[in-house]
Amino acid sequence: MAEHDPTNDFIRRQGPAFLAHLLRRLSDELVRGAEQWYPRVGVTAPPRTTSTLLALDEYGPQGITEISKLLRQSHPLVINWIKQLKAAGFIDMRADDADGRRTVVALTRKGAGEVRRLRKALVTMGEVSQELMDEAAPGMFDALWRMEKGCRSKPFVERLQQHEAGATSGKPRRRQGRRRRI
Repeated sequence: MAEHDPTNDFIRRQGPAFLAHLLRRLSDELVRGAEQWYPRVGVTAPPRTTSTLLALDEYGPQGITEISKLLRQSHPLVINWIKQLKAAGFIDMRADDADGRRTVVALTRKGAGEVRRLRKALVTMGEVSQELMDEAAPGMFDALWRMEKGCRSKPFVERLQQHEAGATSGKPRRRQGRRRRI
């Protein structure tokens, strides 16, 4: 197959404003690769759910909100992952003894076995991912984490607003439609 012409890629031509799109493409490619490779090494959990399995293995039974906070993913997304893991028999769910409204999620014996296979597979996945990043730019992994940390210290929306305000003759923009009271 001929190499893809990067100048002919619509999203690439849009420039850095489409970073999120590019990262999603990369994420999707990595997940597709894992979906195809995992069965060869005995892992059957959907790749996007594996962080949940690892968190439950490391921290023990957790509430869905706690898992969501731990992984820094949305509550609805974690609920979706939990449903997939439950259907596969990797987790059990029960009402919290102290607070019946809260659901506690725990690994099953089958889930614990899956985690053991997953941890072995992740050694290879980590090495190959590092090779891929080093191929593109040595230090990329740490740079991506610096970007993530930067977004935590100053959210992207604030950066957009600050940039927009600075682009108008160095003065912050006044909001339209609001008048000052005297």
